[in-house]
Amino acid sequence: MAEVTIYTTKTCPKCELLKKTLKESGVSFKTTDMSTPEALTELRVNGVFTLTAPVMQIDEEFLTHDELFNGMEVKREVFNNLL
Repeated sequence: MAEVTIYTTKTCPKCELLKKTLKESGVSFKTTDMSTPEALTELRVNGVFTLTAPVMQIDEEFLTHDELFNGMEVKREVFNNLL
């Protein structure tokens, strides 16, 4: 199974929605606070230049909030193919 990381912030309704969706789908994941210098460096090194959470990492693939959501609805089809 793919390794999944959700980069979050402390106040992020979409982060909670994404985590809930993943849990309901039976996907295990870890979370990382993307406001830390280490997380921001990791994202930058991998070509992710956003400060808006969430960012979802599936193995070596990164998906930003724009790719993951349509309004407040999770675009499951975007990441289902990668899991």
